[in-house]
Amino acid sequence: MLCFVFVGKKWGEILKRVFDIVVALLGLILLSPCFGLVAVLIKLDSRGPVLFRHVRIGRGGRPFEMLKFRTMMEVGHWVGPSLSRANDPRVTRFGAVLRRLKINEFPQLINVLKGDMSFVGSRLEVSEFVELYGEKGKDILSVRPGIVGACQVRMRNEEELYPEGVDPREYYVEHILPKKLEIDLEYVRDRSFLRDLGYLVQGIGVTISGAITRRHVFENAEQITLFFCDAFLCVVSYLLAYFLRMEGQLRPIDEQIIINTIPYVVVGRTVLLTYFGLYGSLIRFFSLYEVAKVVKGVTAGSLTMVLLTFLIGDRTHSRAVFAIDWFVLMFFLVSYRVLFKIARQYLRPQTEEKKRKVLIYGAQNMGDLALRYLRMEGTRKAVAFIDDDPRKMRKRFQGLKILGNRYDIEALTRLYQVEEILVAVQNVDSEDLQHIRSLCEQANVKCEVFALAN
Repeated sequence: MLCFVFVGKKWGEILKRVFDIVVALLGLILLSPCFGLVAVLIKLDSRGPVLFRHVRIGRGGRPFEMLKFRTMMEVGHWVGPSLSRANDPRVTRFGAVLRRLKINEFPQLINVLKGDMSFVGSRLEVSEFVELYGEKGKDILSVRPGIVGACQVRMRNEEELYPEGVDPREYYVEHILPKKLEIDLEYVRDRSFLRDLGYLVQGIGVTISGAITRRHVFENAEQITLFFCDAFLCVVSYLLAYFLRMEGQLRPIDEQIIINTIPYVVVGRTVLLTYFGLYGSLIRFFSLYEVAKVVKGVTAGSLTMVLLTFLIGDRTHSRAVFAIDWFVLMFFLVSYRVLFKIARQYLRPQTEEKKRKVLIYGAQNMGDLALRYLRMEGTRKAVAFIDDDPRKMRKRFQGLKILGNRYDIEALTRLYQVEEILVAVQNVDSEDLQHIRSLCEQANVKCEVFALAN
């Protein structure tokens, strides 16, 4: 009976190895175009090598060089922790996408082909944590580590298990590693080729279902909304541009061109808008910097569309459509972002506590910064400016009136029910500041100096 079990396990191992070799070869052949595209995008996203190489512990405790697509910044003087939690600042923009979709693990097919790994097995680990395995390590290290396995299925998005404000290594050793060891031991003691196939199917399932979790959607709801709004406006802008170019008279051939072209327009534009960082900013901080991103993304998209139609030899498509589309889409994307920003700033819930009214002393660059700060802060409201320059009196600065000078503080405080004077003057003289403070004391109003930290 024992001999039968031994022979069965032996043939199971042989069958598993043959399966690994065949599927790894097939995967490398089929995914080779994807490898090239990912390599180019990694290079465009950040400096450094395409592949990440790191020593991991394999079967029998033998170290080997594991391969992955690089997802972190290549900075020699800053290594950081060996563990990566959610929102790790070392992860690049494109690297976050690779990690979320698990594409960064595709090069491990080479490790499978070489025999360092298997498609299904125990969890890969670095030597510093393998040393903590204890007696359990002998069983776990008796099998090849896998791309997929029980741990990978049950703990798909491991980086999201870390609570905020904890030491990643300490939390991993005390809470995550013990769970992983128990799961791996359960797998090792009850493994079979059919069970491995089951884990492989489950691994594919959790990779797809775990790519976008409820937490991920909730945390990025604003950016996701912007993405789909932009995609919709890309369609509207292109159709409107074609309609304007043809003066409302669309021929059957024009309708066919639109049907054939619009998928490329939407996909191409959204990819380029994403690449230029339109979905990495918060809408309430939309500024000229984000406008520049819109200009770059829309321009790159228009040039790409013109180039594609030229390369494929399509002479029936009007190039003027893309010029009109450039103007229309630019207007749409900037305008609705500005409207969203205004809505978030001024259409606040009525239950919000009353804001303290503030007068800003200094209608100049520092005063502009102070006004921006108050608007972002949200707890105080600037009602007007005061300035000692008589040429500025009764004029407007950044949308607010300049109502008087320092000697009007007491009157303006009572008239507008001001609770605070914010002094925003660069390199203000100490004597002037003391004088302004004394005037604020006479008016029984708080005086604060707005300054930039060095």
